[in-house]
Amino acid sequence: MLAAASACTDSQSPRPEADVGLLDLGTIVVTVSTSGSDMPSGYTVTVDDSHSQSVGANGIVTFTGLSAGDHTVGLADVPSNCSVSDNPRTVSLIAGVVGTTGFSVGCTASGGGGGGGGGGATGEVIGQGQIGAGSPTPGSDATTFDFDIRADLTGRFTGTDYADLHGGTPATLTTDPVADPATSFKAYRNSSGACSDPSRGVEVDAVGREDTGSLVGYTLTVCDNGPAGSGTDFFKVFIPSEGFTVSGTVTRGDISKQ
Repeated sequence: MLAAASACTDSQSPRPEADVGLLDLGTIVVTVSTSGSDMPSGYTVTVDDSHSQSVGANGIVTFTGLSAGDHTVGLADVPSNCSVSDNPRTVSLIAGVVGTTGFSVGCTASGGGGGGGGGGATGEVIGQGQIGAGSPTPGSDATTFDFDIRADLTGRFTGTDYADLHGGTPATLTTDPVADPATSFKAYRNSSGACSDPSRGVEVDAVGREDTGSLVGYTLTVCDNGPAGSGTDFFKVFIPSEGFTVSGTVTRGDISKQ
């Protein structure tokens, strides 16, 4: 008679092991809320000055793959008429646990125009030139600009990004309420914390039309840091809905705050 075979367990058989590296990582969720007058369209959230994401004025962003321990979380691109406490701050992260923190931003009506326009608001900023070292040809790193914006929320703006091609054509963003009434300037702030001397800066919230035909909200930040050709003026456009930012020192042309 044949003996019945019995099942056995091989103690030497390999067993699946957890990926220890993944267990050492964590996540930070950052919420932002904004209230008041002349609010910006969004900000930039940074972690340890090495990770950054764009976020709307009232939004949430998530940072994953972070090591356990203390991390510095900051909110950048906060205009001078807005304030936020405990910024930057330290968030302690435990491996495998989601850490959270929230920034509450309060804004007041800014001098020199604000969101209402009119009412005797004064101030004007004019710019024409480019950032980026390349020539303004498709595929280069150049972004050109041409604008004349006043504190009463009138004027025009056009920006062209030669690095962002749509079917071989550089992307454009235009605000001209006279030619295209669907576009508009929403707020004019007569200073900017992005400038070494905030009084030499201007921030403008606007709605513009892209070359694709879409309307988007954006914030223009400029600094008149010196005369034409000095290489010290600053230009930035931030489109929070697309998480898009282009910025840099003016390499050709000039920005003049009146």
